[in-house]
Amino acid sequence: MTSLETLQQLPFVSPNEPLARHTTIKVGGAAKIWVEPQNEVQLAEFLRLNAKLNVPLFVLGAGSNIVPSDAGFEGAILHLGKGFESSRVEENQLVAGGAAYLPRLTKFALENRLGNFEWACGVPGSVGGSVWGNAGARGWNGANFESRDSAADFAGAIAFDRSGNRVELGRNDVQFAYRKSSLGDLIVVEARFSLLPISEEEAKKRKEIVRELLERRRATQPANAASAGCVWKNPKVEGCAGAGALIEQLGLKGKTVGGAQVSEIHGNFVINAGGASAGDIRALVAQIEAEVREKTGIELEREARFLE
Repeated sequence: MTSLETLQQLPFVSPNEPLARHTTIKVGGAAKIWVEPQNEVQLAEFLRLNAKLNVPLFVLGAGSNIVPSDAGFEGAILHLGKGFESSRVEENQLVAGGAAYLPRLTKFALENRLGNFEWACGVPGSVGGSVWGNAGARGWNGANFESRDSAADFAGAIAFDRSGNRVELGRNDVQFAYRKSSLGDLIVVEARFSLLPISEEEAKKRKEIVRELLERRRATQPANAASAGCVWKNPKVEGCAGAGALIEQLGLKGKTVGGAQVSEIHGNFVINAGGASAGDIRALVAQIEAEVREKTGIELEREARFLE
């Protein structure tokens, strides 16, 4: 029996799962093994077995910043199941499972009169992925619309290493930087966020702010298109207003390769305009990077992850 066949004996494992079903850009071939544990016992069981078998492993959250290949993935894709979607409030902390969806947590926090998680209302990601990659967005922070990210309120997490060992992490055990953390191969199954206690009146006010944020997002980003979110990190170059603005200045919005297109709304988004292959997406991304490099000397760094 091969390693892949051994893994398929687990009841929460299935073969040949199309990744296009699980990514927001809706492209990608099949994963040889799809792993969807519903609790920590199942997760540990899989990780311990996989550590012995040494099957290549990739952890997939909400699939909102991933571009798979048309060939799929030859190993195992691990996706935390619905058993990891729980959320609760403990004093002034929001405690959420690794598979909990960020926009739903914004609503949940405000219903429980906890503020400062409004930034996440339009981020189509999971808690585990957002902590691992320090996801962020503009949102309500104090009295203004400001940039905020996972690190701002992070208070701790429970994670598993690739050998199936459970690890408890405090705030000081994780270091954060722009769109990354020190978590490495750890898999976040639960995270804590210390939020701001607010009154019922303030919660209503912030719900209105969330509505405004979502309207702003729909007006400035291709929110209804199939995409992997922002493709590139904003360059740390003096005078550069961001990757999207740079691409727009070069007249590259609307550029296409096959069914892939640079969004007409925001230059930092490459969308599946219909029938795009992963190859179309990758070719267009590479062309944009080459033109930016040639015309400005700026090397764009990818924020979206391209899975081989």
